[in-house]
Amino acid sequence: MESLEIIERILNEIKEARSVPLSRDGALVNRQEMTNLLNELKAKLPPDILHAQHLLENKEAVMNEGRLAGQAIIDEAKHEANRLISQTEIVQEANLRAQDILKQVDEELSKMRLETDQFIDAKLANFEESLQKTIQVVRRGREKISSSYPQDLR
Repeated sequence: MESLEIIERILNEIKEARSVPLSRDGALVNRQEMTNLLNELKAKLPPDILHAQHLLENKEAVMNEGRLAGQAIIDEAKHEANRLISQTEIVQEANLRAQDILKQVDEELSKMRLETDQFIDAKLANFEESLQKTIQVVRRGREKISSSYPQDLR
């Protein structure tokens, strides 16, 4: 039997029911018959209506569940944002540290170049002095040799 047919039977039962004495709207109906018809109608209700009824009965629980799920999403988003911020800060700190290290390396390299140039200059100055002394010895030796010969042989 279809839902509409069951509703029609219930309406007919109510219309044909005997009136309650001294009552304008009261009627006597067969309790068993009505209970059977209503149970049959309830069984024929579409699942969506039953689900909607269940949601209405449990609306607080459903709303709380929704709030909890929403809060979990918000908490996860905050956690991810904090992680990304932290990661960004770490990268920025690493970049600053790398720049500091490069600056120190450049300064150290400049210092080493200066020290190397000074060392080489000192060695070259010593070498120059030695060469000058050697040249003087060579000149004196040549002069000595050339002075030992008579003027006309030179």
